[in-house]
Amino acid sequence: MLLEFIATISAGAGAAGIILALQKLLRLPMPKWAMPAAAGLAMLAFTIWSDYSWYSRAEQGLGDSKVTAMTVEKRQVWRPWTYLFPVTTQFIALDKEGAKVDGAMVETDMYLLTRRSDSAIVPVVFDCLLSRRADTVGLPEGDLAGATWYDMDENDPILRTACDDLR
Repeated sequence: MLLEFIATISAGAGAAGIILALQKLLRLPMPKWAMPAAAGLAMLAFTIWSDYSWYSRAEQGLGDSKVTAMTVEKRQVWRPWTYLFPVTTQFIALDKEGAKVDGAMVETDMYLLTRRSDSAIVPVVFDCLLSRRADTVGLPEGDLAGATWYDMDENDPILRTACDDLR
């Protein structure tokens, strides 16, 4: 987040610098508001670009072996343009390459990514026959005896991705 802040400030300073350079090169008088307006517009444009491109950049960062199962799009009052075009702020991906399929059971890693927050990788097992999921954090590999199972809707996008795309 600090790097994003620095990049936003740099975009503003760069835009103000371009206005200053144009003023010096063309020897034209510019209105006093031109530099701050250019800086503000550049910072706003960078922020909007950064918000809307986060999902695709994060998804590419995971690699080709991950399959996106679900996205969460939000509209926010302090960003009125999100009412026209909602911005993706969270998504869940499953590891296709590392998935282990045993009959109706699919064991894989679930990646939980959120914009401006910590990400998590949770090892999970999906029971495609009974439409349920168990987190296997802290359990011995292959031992589901102590697992807590969570019922899922049959049409849940995460369950459907695990049972249809990973098998």
